[in-house]
Amino acid sequence: MRAVDLVRRILTFSRQQPQERKPMELQPVVEEALKLLRASLPTTIEIRPTFASEAPPILADATQIHQVIMNLGANAGHAMGDHGVLEVREVVIEVDASLAQTSPELHSGRYVRLSVSDSGCGMSRETVARIFEPFFTTKPQGEGTGLGLSVVHGIMKSHDGAVTVYSEPGKGTAFHLYFPVASGEVPAAPDAAAPAPRGHGERVLYVDDEEPLVYLTMQVLGRLGYDVTGFVEAEAALKAFLAEPDRFDVVITDLSMPRMSGRDLAARILEVRPDLPVILATGYIRPQDTESARRLGIRDLILKPNTVDELGPILHRILSEGQERGTEKK
Repeated sequence: MRAVDLVRRILTFSRQQPQERKPMELQPVVEEALKLLRASLPTTIEIRPTFASEAPPILADATQIHQVIMNLGANAGHAMGDHGVLEVREVVIEVDASLAQTSPELHSGRYVRLSVSDSGCGMSRETVARIFEPFFTTKPQGEGTGLGLSVVHGIMKSHDGAVTVYSEPGKGTAFHLYFPVASGEVPAAPDAAAPAPRGHGERVLYVDDEEPLVYLTMQVLGRLGYDVTGFVEAEAALKAFLAEPDRFDVVITDLSMPRMSGRDLAARILEVRPDLPVILATGYIRPQDTESARRLGIRDLILKPNTVDELGPILHRILSEGQERGTEKK
């Protein structure tokens, strides 16, 4: 879900749309980023996080904060090599006029400061003076673009915050991220979603060219009480259907598949059983897809990736609609 959100943010950024800043606690986002960072750093590098107790919320975009931590952590890993300590410390501070002079983006007031420090090789004054310039890098050609720290600087500026750095050759580097304290409160966590409605042995034909997805969906829908038959080839699914046209109560098929698309499969199935509910699953729905599916007789289009919280209610609704139609005909 984080990957899906990240792609959406990239698209938003490319279209110059406003970021989604909201009151939030910094600690959960930093902890999440550190878990991912842990997997990318040598196990001989120790990560030491320290968080302030009862830190006030900040107004931030969670995905962009995640990106900042990943960029700084990756740079720290390069600076330390195979051994070292990466320290991440959160404190709540009052920035006075003297401290505000250390950065043009920093102003007097209350901030949550996150410091990311490493025990690496450090940098000279000349390098520190240029590290936020786009495309400036100390790495050999082909090993970096130099965009990471300029992105960090841009994100902090867009958050009405600031980033400062202290480094000396042989003594490591420390980046200090200043986030203004937000005036609002952190939204309460949403109530737990109601459990997905269960099936009663209805027979589902599920088709997708990705075998792991077929396996996973069969397990998920099976636990919800459905009898699922899965195929990774549309031709094989069509053959099984034509052999027993009355065997299935609903069909779920991927739209984009090799040799025979989900739309073509649906058309062949609906020629034999126009009353059979067919659901198309796709990673991208265009307006013309919705219209053509409706003309073909397809009951619904669902966006991938879908979860049990989405498939369960959709199946329940489609099958209920089918039962109502059958009752009306009688």
